[in-house]
Amino acid sequence: MRLVPIVLVISALECMRGVTVSPACKCISYESSHTKVGYFTSPNFSQPYPDGIHCLLYTFVGEKDEMVELTLLEFDLQAPFHDSCDDAVTMYLDLKQPAVNEYTKPDAVLCGSIYNIPSVHYYSTKNILMFEFKSDDIRSNNTGFQGEFKFLKQDLFSTNGDLVSNTNCDYIIDSKGKLRRGKFFSPGYPSFNKMKSIHCKYTFAGSHNQRVKLYFKKVTLKGTESSCISSRDKILVHDGDSIESAVIAEYCDTESLVEVFSTGSNMLVQLFAKTIKSTEGFEASYEFIDDSIYPSSELSSTEPDREGGSTDLGSPSVVDCDRIIRSVNQAGQPTVSGNFTSPNYPNPYPANIQCRYTFIGKGRERVQIKFADFDLYHPTKESEDCVDVDIVEISTIINGESADVDDFCGKAESQMVMSSGAKLTVTFMSFGALNGATRDNRGFLGQYNFVTNFGIETGEMANDSACGFIYNSSVTKSGTFNSPNYPGRYPRNTECHFMFYGFPEEQVRIAFTYFDIEGIYPCLGNTESDYVEFSNFRASVDRKLPRYCGGNKPRVQISDGQFFRVTFKSNSMFDATGFDAKYQFIDVSNADETHAPSSSGRNKEKSRHKHNKGRSTTVQTPPSSAADETHAPSSSGRNKEKSRHKHTRGRSTTVQTPPSSAAGKRKPKTPQTLL
Repeated sequence: MRLVPIVLVISALECMRGVTVSPACKCISYESSHTKVGYFTSPNFSQPYPDGIHCLLYTFVGEKDEMVELTLLEFDLQAPFHDSCDDAVTMYLDLKQPAVNEYTKPDAVLCGSIYNIPSVHYYSTKNILMFEFKSDDIRSNNTGFQGEFKFLKQDLFSTNGDLVSNTNCDYIIDSKGKLRRGKFFSPGYPSFNKMKSIHCKYTFAGSHNQRVKLYFKKVTLKGTESSCISSRDKILVHDGDSIESAVIAEYCDTESLVEVFSTGSNMLVQLFAKTIKSTEGFEASYEFIDDSIYPSSELSSTEPDREGGSTDLGSPSVVDCDRIIRSVNQAGQPTVSGNFTSPNYPNPYPANIQCRYTFIGKGRERVQIKFADFDLYHPTKESEDCVDVDIVEISTIINGESADVDDFCGKAESQMVMSSGAKLTVTFMSFGALNGATRDNRGFLGQYNFVTNFGIETGEMANDSACGFIYNSSVTKSGTFNSPNYPGRYPRNTECHFMFYGFPEEQVRIAFTYFDIEGIYPCLGNTESDYVEFSNFRASVDRKLPRYCGGNKPRVQISDGQFFRVTFKSNSMFDATGFDAKYQFIDVSNADETHAPSSSGRNKEKSRHKHNKGRSTTVQTPPSSAADETHAPSSSGRNKEKSRHKHTRGRSTTVQTPPSSAAGKRKPKTPQTLL
């Protein structure tokens, strides 16, 4: 039954018990002593609201230990004009008493449609929330708003830990002193925090036989178009209890449903925020897990580290083939690499079965898969696509959902596949033989590796980045580097930094021998593009250097001085093969090199035709797309690059294929929510 709020329209002085915005204000009051949940609307909703509403105050007052949650269900006000809201809802979230005046600073001003406002959820920092509704004297057909209010206990958003003395937000969470599981939050969550600068540390201390599992339910920081390295607001997760411990996860925008596992018994989370006053922060949970106990969020129908269980697709035979493979077994011993096979391999596998192989790493680890032998039944004279045939599907977890990485069928020679996080699932499905045909296919032999270097074999891994690599002139004057998992497709939701440090008299020279980064120039977020960018600064954007994406190989890059950074970033939507590049530290005192011209002096950009998601769009190509092969010689022993048609989950592009990668056919697949 829908609850009807208690509405009182009385004088402003009686309602507010203080100074109001205007003596002409009318007030609508809601108190938790009458009801904990209810609804509120604009006047006349769902008909057009009246014009000339100069001040209508909605006031919500809870008990001292409560907070107010507002959820806007419908919102339709007059659109802003020249960035000014003539009809508006003005939110006041941080009040000590139910009183506002013309000097009270609002926390949000909302107008337009529900798609124009920054959020539909608003929370008070204490037990009081107010908002003002006004409309100008021009009649409109906008219907106003409808919302739901709730009075919640403030301790629902309290961190389960011990606050360190003389700090605002440093916590120690010990498995001995507290529950084995609990929650932790950014300061003031879920309301918009008003602190100008935040640095919080959450230290998790488990017993020697325990690991720490973190689950970030929601992260809302002030994201930028740039990479996390230049973001002022970020979360760093360290694989240990010190800021010197390796960073294994980094978040600087909006994330949800992300899991992180420690390697040992301790973990440290740091929150840095310079602009968090306009964002919510984060909501997360923790759990201390014994090494001998399998995480409860995993497959409950299987036993750890052994075969067991299967899904029968119609055959009277039953085959136990589900496996869970962790990088640390029950005895605490590492299982860095190994093999997995189809049932009966190398003998023919049964029809009508489904086998699931679940790989779970820890810390920085990513799961890397390659098939050494692959031979599945595939009807002749049929389409080569992997549709309604025996198939191997590989999926990873992105934002709490199972996302398809690649599909293989027939006799495909597979490329390497890498997970986006610490988990990856391989699903093998065989169907009934068609037209009475018998199977004599041997199945597959797969190889797995739990890697911490993202498949990048050069450089020294940096501790202050989840995927960072350092190249020092004092170690070597030249070498190569590549995108994660190259020459296989790079993982999604991944950001890597390559830092080059020369001597004072040196510059850094970068030349790409292969380049295939999914995206459309100018490689911005609104095109859902992955990108490579360059900078002469360690932690800030170099605005004179453009981003690169697509199949347009960057021209040779030469640093201004002794330092240079190359950053690779992929989003959650698409993937491609990546890049292979060479670096060289050049002694400028005697180097006879042609300096790459700055972006401001480049030739006019050319137009190219690119197909994206079924639509044909004309985009601008950066002038460096015509690669200078004299500066970027091909890798030794490589054949001529061949063109292949690659499907990247809805975006179809023709790209170059590195000779060592023969991709199997795959079909686009929509991510499905995990239960």
